[in-house]
Formats: sequence, C-alpha cells, structure tokens
Amino acid sequence: MAFTKSALVQTSAIIALISASAPSFAQEEANDGASNNSSSRDTIVVTAQRRQESIQDVPIALTALGADDLTKRTVVDLEDLRGAVPGLSISGFTGANASNVISIRGITGQVLAIGSGQAVAVYLDGVYLPRPDSGFFGFDDLERIEVLRGPQGTLYGRNATAGAINIITRDPGSELAAGAEVSYGNFNTVRFQGSLSGPIGGGFSAGISGSYNHHDGYIRNTETGNELNDRETRTVRGKLRYQSPDDRFSAILAGDYTQDDARPVFKNGVLLPSGVFAGIGDPEEFSSDPASEALTMRDTTQWGVGLTLNYEISDSLDLVSITSLREIEIDTFYDADGSQLPVVAVGIDNSSKSFNQEVRGVFTGESLRATVGANYFSEVADFGIGVFPPTVTPFFDNPFDDSDLSAWALFTQLEYDLTNRLTIVGGLRYNNESRDFSIDYTNFAGPLFTGNVKDDAIIPSAGLNFKANSDVLLYAKASQGYQAPGFNFLPGAAATAADTFTAEKLWAYEIGAKTQFWDGRGTFNAAAFWYDYTDIQIRSTIGVGLTRVDNAATATLRGVEAALSVELLEGLSFNAHGTYLDAEYDEFCQPISGGDPQAADPLCSPGLADRSGNRLNLAPEWSGGVRVAYSAEVGSAGAFNANLGYEFSSGVFYVGAANEPETRGGSWGYLNSRVGFQFDGGPEIFVYGKNLTDDRIVSFAGRVSPGSVPQTINAPRTYGAGIRYQF
Repeated sequence: MAFTKSALVQTSAIIALISASAPSFAQEEANDGASNNSSSRDTIVVTAQRRQESIQDVPIALTALGADDLTKRTVVDLEDLRGAVPGLSISGFTGANASNVISIRGITGQVLAIGSGQAVAVYLDGVYLPRPDSGFFGFDDLERIEVLRGPQGTLYGRNATAGAINIITRDPGSELAAGAEVSYGNFNTVRFQGSLSGPIGGGFSAGISGSYNHHDGYIRNTETGNELNDRETRTVRGKLRYQSPDDRFSAILAGDYTQDDARPVFKNGVLLPSGVFAGIGDPEEFSSDPASEALTMRDTTQWGVGLTLNYEISDSLDLVSITSLREIEIDTFYDADGSQLPVVAVGIDNSSKSFNQEVRGVFTGESLRATVGANYFSEVADFGIGVFPPTVTPFFDNPFDDSDLSAWALFTQLEYDLTNRLTIVGGLRYNNESRDFSIDYTNFAGPLFTGNVKDDAIIPSAGLNFKANSDVLLYAKASQGYQAPGFNFLPGAAATAADTFTAEKLWAYEIGAKTQFWDGRGTFNAAAFWYDYTDIQIRSTIGVGLTRVDNAATATLRGVEAALSVELLEGLSFNAHGTYLDAEYDEFCQPISGGDPQAADPLCSPGLADRSGNRLNLAPEWSGGVRVAYSAEVGSAGAFNANLGYEFSSGVFYVGAANEPETRGGSWGYLNSRVGFQFDGGPEIFVYGKNLTDDRIVSFAGRVSPGSVPQTINAPRTYGAGIRYQF
C-alpha cells in the first residue's frame, strides 16, 4: 500500500470530515431522546503538556489508561501494555540488553546495553528512567499511565525521538485510603499488591505501597525436567507529602525499590535437514545441558529517590523542581547459542547510576500558555561481558566498558490563541551532551580504547490547533526528533580504533482530530503521520560477541491511527483502536557478515547487501484491539463487572535489517478477560485470563552466527482468580 504526502493530505480531509460530522450526529441523537448520561462519564485529566487538561483538549497523539482501566486489563507491568496502546510495540527478553525493547510507531532504537540513548523515554512521576529495564517493575497504586506518540523534546527534560511513557503513581492525600489485591493462577502464579496512605498531621501525609509477582516456568527442560522462564518481582514504594495551609506549595519525597529475579530462556530456531527454517518447534519444551541451565538467570535490582517541589506563584504561574537519584544493577547469564549443548554462555554485569535535576515554569494565561524549563542529567554506567563455555568460572571483562554522560538542555513551548478557535504553537530545545567512555580489552592482551563523543543541537517544533466547536479539535504539527551520538560497546579485541557513531535525526509531520459526540458519551480520535528518518544508528552483528554501529541508513515511516470509545448503554462501553504503519528503509547498503547475511536482498556492490525496501524493526504493518466492558447492579448485593478484549498485531522483525524469517515474530492475537463481582461496601472477587487464545510466537530473535538464531517465546495462556478490596 503506497502512502505518500498527498495521501497524508487526503487522510487529513477524511479525518476532518468524520470529526465534523460526528457532533452533528450526536446532536440529532440527543434531540431524538437519546439517554442523557454524559454527566456520569468521567473526564480523563492528563498532564502530558505539564499542566492539567482534559485529554480531548491536548493536541498530541496520546493514550491515557487510568487505574480502573489498568485493573480491568490486568496490567501487572509495562509489558502488559503490548497491544493496549496504538503504535506501541514491546519485545521479549533481548539478551545483552537484559530487558525488553520498546518501540512507538516503528521507531525503536538499537539493542545497545551501554553507550547510547533510548528512542522511547520512560518517566516515573516525572523522573527519567535511563534504561528500558528500569520501567519493567511491578505496578502498584498507580493513578494512570500516559503514552505520548511522536518526538517529545520541547516539553520534557530528556529528549525522546519516538515518544514518552509517563508512569504516574498516586500521591497521599488528606483522607485515609487503602487497598489490597491478591490472586492465584496456573503456573503457580501469585500476585499481591497493597497500599495505605493518609494524613499524619501538620500538613503532612504519607503513603506506602508494594507488589509481589511470581510465576513458575513456562518451558520445560527435557534434559532435567525443570521448568524455566520463571520470574519473581518485588517492589516497594513510599511517599511523604507536605501541603502548605494556603495550598500554594507542596513537596513530595518519594522512594522505590525493586528486585526482579528471572530465568529467561533462548531457544535456537529449528533448522530442517533441507536447510529450511521451521521456527521454534514445541514452545513448551527446551533441551539444555544441566550445566547450561544452572547459569540461566537475570537479576535486576533498582532503587530511586526523588524530591518534587511545586510552588504556585500565582493563579497563572507554577514553578516545579524535580531532583532525583537512581541506580540499577543487572546481572545476566544465558545460553547465547540457544542449542542443546553448552557451547556458548554469556555473562553480563550492567549498572547505571544517574542524577537528574529539572526546573520548569508553567504559565497559563487567557491567550498565552508557556512552559519554560532546564534539565541536567548525568549517568555513570559500566558494562562487563564474558563469553565462555558454561564450565568456566564467569568473568566480566571481555570487554569492560565505562560511560560517563553529562547532558543538559533548555526547552520551551509557547501556545498563543490567535482567535478563540485558532492557536499557534511553537517549541524549541537546546540539547548538549558529552560522553566520556572506555572499552577495555587489556585482560586479553587487547587494546584499551578511550574517547569522548559530544554534540549539541537545536530541536524545533511548530503546530496549529483549530477548535471547530466544543467537541472537535483539529491539529497539525511538525517536530524534530534527535538521538545523541554514542559508542559501540563490543567492537572486538582485534579492533584498531573505537567505534563511535553520530547523532540521528527525524522530522515528524502529523495531522489529527479529537472529537466527542453523543453528548460526550463517545470519542473518536485519529491521526496521520509522516516521518523522515535520517542518519539512523544501525547495529550490525559482525561475529560472536562483535558488533558495529553505523549511521548508514535513511527511512520513511507513514501511518494512520484511530481510536473509538463509546458508552453504548448505561454500564456497557465499547473501545477500539487500530494503526496502519508503513516503515521501510529508503537507502541502506549493509556489509554482509555472519550475523547479517545477504538473505534475499540484492547486492549494492560486492560484499554489500541492499536493504532498501526492508521493514524497520518492531514495526508491525497492522495492529490494534477491541474491548467491551459491562457493569450491572445486582439488587442491593453489589455489581457484576465483565471486561473482554482482543488485541492483535502483524508480524515484526526484531534485530537486523535483512528481514530474515529467522528473526521474525509472527502475527498474533490475544484474547484477554476479567470478570468480577463487587460486593456492596465490601471486596470484589474476580477471575481473569490472559492470552486465552494461547497464541505462541517468537517474542525476540537475533542472529549470532550463520548457524545460531536464539529466540525467546511469549507467555502461554494464563488464568486465575483473586480478591480485591479498597476503601
């Protein structure tokens, strides 16, 4: 399907027509005596633009999931958002990166454990989390999650090329609040989360919350009979809040700690005698030598403290300061070749210590609204890797990498109402980053590389918003995405120089509409986007334990996304969303190697494969979902609640640009459900099911060598029952 700039304009007209017609239809329905229940419909308030607004008034492609919605979807951690948000893709365990990879609209970034930034920025209560791993903790006592699509550089402290995910936990307040939930399911799945908060006097309030999640392994080792892929996560969080008597000043001191222990497994894809790749084989079985199994583990420990100060200088001006310290330590061992025999094992030690300081002012006037901020971020990180037979004592110095990043930025966004319907938006960011690094192979009589990569950039954005009426917002925007330069963490002991790469850039053009109809009982939001992606940072696997990163490609990404939400009857609601994405390389000639074979691509010249026309990683052509929720009072006993959802996605390629079948995850469709009974004034009992279709696919794959394509497998059908109580 061809999708050009002219198609983007045509789509804009279609979206505008649909949006304009929806409110008139709603008015006709109201005049015909439709049920007038809009007052019971909750208004979703978000802070995506650093001030409180109705989600329908925010000219950004944005999805917000509140606490109730997260409960209905049985969202336990970030991975459970897969399929729930338009354009959001999340991979399985990636090995050296030790976590999942997050993509928004096909912008993924590279699987680099150290030495580069992330395409998707994840924030916890306004604090930037420097690694993807940091976002995969057990959720507890959340207020909401906001997912913003597109570059986010003029409103946020850390620059984000693809988008941002804001995880917002509940603040303690002036009233006592508590809740707990416990459930048990197949694979010995045990989940618990609880919270308690309330006032403690003198303007202070405090809260504590925690979660525990455990499941046994999904894959049986046929050699030992043991179950692998088990996981256990423990998270605890505390907050102390002070609110001044005049409500103009508040301070929140927050701390969190997470321990995540897992045994993720790589399986080598089945290769038939004919040489044809046959996929994963039996997803529930794996044959591994006991010595290799004994090394399989991934232990993640992280903690953070943050202080948020908010001073309301006047009714129209707020000043905010966020100061934070965070640390994460990841120890990983896995069988890298994914075969039955203990051929190659990998041990990784990866740590990060970061400090972040942000100050911003938010002005909200009658015609002018402005955000002005400054951010400083520093991170000291190290990475050690050992590749060895499983019988050898692990070591982490082949190589041992150090990274010392110092980054600061100034950012602003202004909105000015030209008329009571038309608003012009302009934003600007100045970004400055400097990274000192070392790559040490001296324990193997190899080189010691040291160096520095630095860059500064001015990153603009501009937009135009038109409020057609109280129910229709149309917007158009252009913004730049930017990913700072970095260094390759595994160049090899035979390398003669450090391998660094320069910044990549993206120009994003988007038009969209946000509409309400049927007296506020329904919303329809849509957006079309066109991305021009240049100097893309591409990682190539040139050998076992050897990589190279180049700024070697350009790409064009085009797509359309839409979301519909309707309260059909009292207690009955319907939601649907869908995304079409065309994401292909325009130009890319990649050196052929064992980890990046020629595959089915033609040659640019001898030794160079032409990847033009191939899809980007984690960029499904089609994705979306539908969900139905029903709630009904049962006399005076309580309420019956049912939630049924189906999410789907086309297949994706995980690593590399060759688009090999071996590195592809197939299309999938998950059926999820939660049904419960809420006793009046008492607890709720419920049952749940996830992936009830038992759709098993490759959730991550990467070629290590010509004969080795280790893969991870998604979770099978899971189900269980539990009890939940809140007051």
